[in-house]
Amino acid sequence: MVEGADIPPSSRRTSASQSAYFAKESPFFQMFAKRFSLDPGVVYLMAGQKGSQPDSVRKRYQEGLDQIARDPFPVHLEPTATTRERIARGYGASVDEIAISRNTTDALGQILMGIEWQRGDEILVSPMEHPAGLATVLRLSARFGVTIVQWGVPVHRTASADEVVEAVRKRIRPGITRVIFFSSPLWPNGERLPERRIAALAQQAGAITVADGAHYGGMIEPKLDESGIDFWAISGHKWQCGPGGTGIIYIRNRAHPANPTPLPRFHLIRGSAKDVPLDGSRPADFDIGAAMSRYGFPESSDWRALGDVCALWDEVGRARIQAWTHNLADYLRQGIASAFGDDALLQPVLDPALKSAIVCFNPFSQAPQRLDPNFNLTFRERLLKEYGFRISGGGVGPEGFTRAPDPEAALFPKGLVPNRDPRTLAPAPFGYALRANACLWNSVRQMDDFVARSEEHTSELQSLAYLVCRLLLE
Repeated sequence: MVEGADIPPSSRRTSASQSAYFAKESPFFQMFAKRFSLDPGVVYLMAGQKGSQPDSVRKRYQEGLDQIARDPFPVHLEPTATTRERIARGYGASVDEIAISRNTTDALGQILMGIEWQRGDEILVSPMEHPAGLATVLRLSARFGVTIVQWGVPVHRTASADEVVEAVRKRIRPGITRVIFFSSPLWPNGERLPERRIAALAQQAGAITVADGAHYGGMIEPKLDESGIDFWAISGHKWQCGPGGTGIIYIRNRAHPANPTPLPRFHLIRGSAKDVPLDGSRPADFDIGAAMSRYGFPESSDWRALGDVCALWDEVGRARIQAWTHNLADYLRQGIASAFGDDALLQPVLDPALKSAIVCFNPFSQAPQRLDPNFNLTFRERLLKEYGFRISGGGVGPEGFTRAPDPEAALFPKGLVPNRDPRTLAPAPFGYALRANACLWNSVRQMDDFVARSEEHTSELQSLAYLVCRLLLE
C-alpha cells in the first residue's frame, strides 16, 4: 500500500471487508483524481450537476476546437460511426442502437415525441421526475391527448426492489398503458430503480419503456441490451464527464433475450437522413442510431471528446468505477446515520438494488427546519462558503405533475419532492432533499471531513434558530 493511502481512520463505521476494499482501491483512485483540474479549495460533490473533464480529454478537445477554427470545412473530426462504436462498446449495445444527442433533455424530447401515440393512451410516470422529463410529458399529454398516470415511489430507508415493482405493477393497465417512463437513478433522492424488472412488467402488458438515465451513464456499469428497456436518454456531461451539450440515446433496434418483443413504431422528429421510413417502422438492416445522429453541423470536437471519455472509462473499468463510487456513498451514508440518526437519510439504504452514488439526506431533526427550503439553502450556501463543500438539493414542489388549479398541488410545498404514497397515491412529500454525490475523484477522507463539517454546521444553525425563536417569544 502506498504511503499516505486514503483509508478509513476509524473502524467504528467500517467492516473488515469495507476497510480492505478501500485499502486496495484508494491508491488507484487517488492517482486517478489527479487527472482532473478541479478547484483544490472546493470538495466537489456534484457530478450529477456537471462532471469535470479529465485533463487528457480536455486537452484533445481543445486541440479539436483549434483545428476546426483553422479549417471549419470538415463536419466531423472522426466518422460518427466511429464515435458511436466507442460509446456502444462500453454501454453494452450495438452501434446501430446508439445515437448522439445534445443532452438528456434533447434525448427525452426525441424519444417521447417520436413514439406513436393514440388519444386515450396512458403514460405511467413516477412523480419524482426531473423538470426536463416532466415538461416533455406535459407537452405530449396536451398535444396527443395522453393521460398522465402517477405511481408512488417507496422511499423509506428499508424499502425493497419488490416494493418498487409492486407499486408500478398495480398502476399498469394492459392495452391502455402505452409507456412506462421513469428515471434511474431518480434525481431528487438518488434511488436507483430496478430497470430490468420494470421492463419485464411492461413487456407483459404490451407497454414501451423509456428511462431517463441522466445519472446512470458514467456512474453505473451500463448493460443497455440486458436492461430490457426500449429507450434510454443518457447524459454525456454529468457522471460520464464529457463536454457540456453531449448526450447518448439508446434505441433498442432488435429483439434481445431481456426484451424479445416486437419493436414499437418510432418516428424521427429531427435529422437530415432521407432514407428513413415515414411510417415509424424499422427494416431489419436500418441503422436508426446513424439516422438520429445526422443533423446540421454539431460541434464535432464535442462528439470526439465524448468518445474519448467513454474510452477512458472503459480503460479504467466501468464496474470498477461503479464499485468505487457506490462504496464511497455507502461509507458516507454510514457517517451521516452515525452523526444524525437513521432518519437523516431520505432514501433506501438496505437493498443494494436501489442504491446509487447519490446520497440524499437532511441532518435537521425538527420538522420546521427539515421542511424549510430557505433554511436548507442557507445550510448549503454556508457549507460551501465556510467549509468548501459543494452539494445540491431541493425538489420541484407544486410545479410537478400535480399543479394549480388542482387543489392537491397545495399539498406539495415549494422546494420539496412531490412524491405520492405507493398504496393510496395520497400526496407524500418528504423532507427537503440535500444531495451529496460520491464522485470517482472523491476520497474516504473527504467523506469523513464532510460529515464532521456538516455536524458542526448543523449544530451552529440549530443553535442560531433556537436563539431567534427565543427572541421572538420574548
